[in-house]
Amino acid sequence: MWQNYVFLTLLFLVASPFIVSAQHVQGWGIYFGNTALGKSKFSVHHELQLRDYKMVGDHQQTLLRVGLQYQALPSTSFTFGYGYIYTEAEGTPNLPFSENRIYQEALMKHRIDIVRLRHRFRAEERFMPQGKFRGRGRYCLFIDVPFTQRQMGEGEIYAAFYDEIFLNAFDDKLDVFDRNRLYGGLGYKLKDNLGLQLGYMRQHVGKLPGTDHILFSVHHQLRF
Repeated sequence: MWQNYVFLTLLFLVASPFIVSAQHVQGWGIYFGNTALGKSKFSVHHELQLRDYKMVGDHQQTLLRVGLQYQALPSTSFTFGYGYIYTEAEGTPNLPFSENRIYQEALMKHRIDIVRLRHRFRAEERFMPQGKFRGRGRYCLFIDVPFTQRQMGEGEIYAAFYDEIFLNAFDDKLDVFDRNRLYGGLGYKLKDNLGLQLGYMRQHVGKLPGTDHILFSVHHQLRF
């Protein structure tokens, strides 16, 4: 029970500066799910992201992603998937448009003592409005540091960090650098297969000024 109070206290300390200045902060709500298919090496990744130009009240983007994952080794998996992205402009008019993506991904994980690291390599083929096609490569380093347990089980409080870089491809009119996302947050394992995270992300897109984001995410492992 004490973990609950510690987690809520830390959560408040992390979030309060950004809540006070919420008019300058964007909000993202995210669900990450993975459903294992029996005892096979295959699973299904399912993901929903709701992004807002404000904390709440000015919809920016809805992202749906699903993929078939194959666990090649205990430390390595590969995913082939599809994403649908619906985007609106800030304020009014909304000027909505949709994008379809196909992606391929490799995920490798290892540990250094209690620190857990994951390396994610992702290639995206982006089918844009008016028949435009773009490609993008992404690399993300994830770092999780547990505070009380080595196994990251139920009741664990942990620090979560990641840095992800996006690089454009197949379009000479775009700079190679697309964007970078730097994140730090706190996580709490409600159950062995269910966790919550709240954190802050700083995003730089091209040469534009950086933007601030509060991310709340649910991480769910299921078995079919």
